Amino acid sequence: MLTQKSRGRFYVLLLLALLLLLPAPGCKYFKRADDTVLKDANKLAGEADALSLKVDDAYKEAAQKDEEIIGARKDKARIKKLSDEEVALYDQAAKDAREAAEKYEQASKLKVDAKYQEYLNLMGQYMRKHGAHLAALKELIAARLEATNKPGRASRDKQTEAKTRSERLKKEMDDIKAQADKLKRENGDKFKTTEEGTTKG
Repeated sequence: MLTQKSRGRFYVLLLLALLLLLPAPGCKYFKRADDTVLKDANKLAGEADALSLKVDDAYKEAAQKDEEIIGARKDKARIKKLSDEEVALYDQAAKDAREAAEKYEQASKLKVDAKYQEYLNLMGQYMRKHGAHLAALKELIAARLEATNKPGRASRDKQTEAKTRSERLKKEMDDIKAQADKLKRENGDKFKTTEEGTTKG
């Protein structure tokens, strides 16, 4: 039979055991807080992704205009019209690229996993570089028009310089995108909330 002292010890031990079995309330709170921040980052990244798709669509449309310009040959009026349309596409794409970069950078400053921050930062760099590449392509269009209207060595040199710069920027942006894609492949599970990880696997 338990004495009063033994009974007291027994109740204390029982209470401690029950406390150990209960989940710590702070853990749930921090998990919810982490998920909230991650959702905010994912929302910004999703908006940036949508803008990035718009940039890609405009880029493809501009490439089609390029093919039409080649087909126009010496029709200067048509070349000018198509070039103006191509420039307008690049202007809109450059604006969308800047906005996408800002959203990726904003998301990268939130308190999410370090690998996710690195990915978002790389995507911001990628869109910045994409914008620079689009600007170089605009310069190439201007140089090409000059070469069409005023043939000569000076205009050819401008065209060559603009083409070289656009190709260099294209390689740089592709290299950054490859780094970002690699990070996402290797750490994609860290880019999801607890709920997303459960539903999407």
